[in-house]
Amino acid sequence: MTTNSREPLILLNGELVSLGPLSKADIPNLTRWCNDPIALLLGGDDLIPITETRSEALWTKFIEEENDKRIFFTIYEKASMRPIGMCNLRDINTLHGTGELGILIGDAGDRGKGYGTETVALLADYGFTAFGLKNIWLDTLSVNTGAIRAYEKAGFREIGRRRAAHHFGNEVYDVVLMAGVPEEFYALHKSVIVNPYGS
Repeated sequence: MTTNSREPLILLNGELVSLGPLSKADIPNLTRWCNDPIALLLGGDDLIPITETRSEALWTKFIEEENDKRIFFTIYEKASMRPIGMCNLRDINTLHGTGELGILIGDAGDRGKGYGTETVALLADYGFTAFGLKNIWLDTLSVNTGAIRAYEKAGFREIGRRRAAHHFGNEVYDVVLMAGVPEEFYALHKSVIVNPYGS
């Protein structure tokens, strides 16, 4: 069951998930997810609470401002069209063909089911196709082995580490840097974005 009063807009469809633009109806979920310590740890974010008012202002700005440097999507479980997370391409630089990928699967019960892997593949395909990017990079914590496996399955590989760069309580983790390029990505995946005028 979605929080939307109508069917959500969908741009990209996989087998498990669909991606559509963020809407104001997503803000309560985003606020809840961004106050979840485990979701923040897995995302490599700081453990700083966000109020409903601040969250609404922040996400409304992202939703309402047109910006070709930053694209946000809601992730839906395809079978139920239930929102399960958020993903984005940001710092898009068409001069150099680069961008950064981010993803959040909000609830623990939705992790480890292949949703993240497919979302990353859809988003990478979108970046390579719609923006002509040649390199999409991301970072994650070394403790987040599930995400690292998902990124590898989606065609990304480790390109370096920032050692001992993230503290969480008494623990210290490396920040793992990963990147994907079209040649390696399309050796593993077919594009879901079909050019009707292509050869």
